[in-house]
Amino acid sequence: MYADLLAQRVVDLVEGAAFPHLDPTSVISVIALLLAGAGFVTVRDYALGGGDRLPLLVAEPFPRVEASIGIVPAVSASPDSPAEALTARLARYAQHPAVDGLVVVGAGAGPVPMPRTVGGVPLRAAIATLRTVGPTH
Repeated sequence: MYADLLAQRVVDLVEGAAFPHLDPTSVISVIALLLAGAGFVTVRDYALGGGDRLPLLVAEPFPRVEASIGIVPAVSASPDSPAEALTARLARYAQHPAVDGLVVVGAGAGPVPMPRTVGGVPLRAAIATLRTVGPTH
């Protein structure tokens, strides 16, 4: 229950922000800054074992830590990273005991609706909005 609420708070923060770039590294960096500014505890490149690293793990600050949410960028959908690869990656992440929920951040709604859970772990989607920086003409 708490993981789903925390995941929704993360989604609200992400969708309320404007991103200067939509490459995965920039998106994760901006999200980490947003979450830290909101008082959350974040860990970048959290090692899950087996060679997997979660780009960003977020939790409420101690002593309220009741859930940890993994944040996964899906902003660079390309033939090299099809939806099946993302789904397999999410399933691996969901198996780790530190991950109580997942948020996938994309540049738009995906072509296929995402399930509400992956391996029993709540899954939410957030849309990152591009903001142009500087003069546009």
